[in-house]
Amino acid sequence: MTKRCFIAINLPQEARWELESLSAGLEKKNQNQLINFVKPKQIHVTLHFLGDLTKEQINQVKDILAEIAPKYDQTELITGGLGAFPDLKQPNVIFLETKEIGTNSLARLQKEIGERLEKLGLKIDKRKWTPHLTLARCKENCRFKADGVELSELSIPVKSVELMASRLNSDGPEYSIISSYKFNI
Repeated sequence: MTKRCFIAINLPQEARWELESLSAGLEKKNQNQLINFVKPKQIHVTLHFLGDLTKEQINQVKDILAEIAPKYDQTELITGGLGAFPDLKQPNVIFLETKEIGTNSLARLQKEIGERLEKLGLKIDKRKWTPHLTLARCKENCRFKADGVELSELSIPVKSVELMASRLNSDGPEYSIISSYKFNI
């Protein structure tokens, strides 16, 4: 039996409430588009998507996170503008940009975890990591509109990293925390 897993930074409830308001405004502007908006309770910053893991692999990932997380200090993310992959003219993924205040510890964390995961034989995305909060996914030929939607800067405390499970349902993915690892205070 396997579980579909990823490693993420989850958001505190206060940040989710703020994002709920932003998402509602964007959804209202894009009602007739082929856009699937992410439920605010599921918005997170992905560090690594792992795919289907066995119980043994999950335990190995837990060991890695338990060893690495305490070496990093708590930090803070600030949201920026809207972005998209590949771009806002023809988006596949619409996201809220984030940047870390002061240090670049999340990028170092993401890299260190990735190196350890590769040693386990797991496939890791080699593209440059861009921390972001996915708000929506588009089907082909969607025309995303964001004019007039207010984007206020949001401060997000980052205190832990989580190993997550993803289960696909008829109404989209459902995420659950397998285990959580606190950063140094």
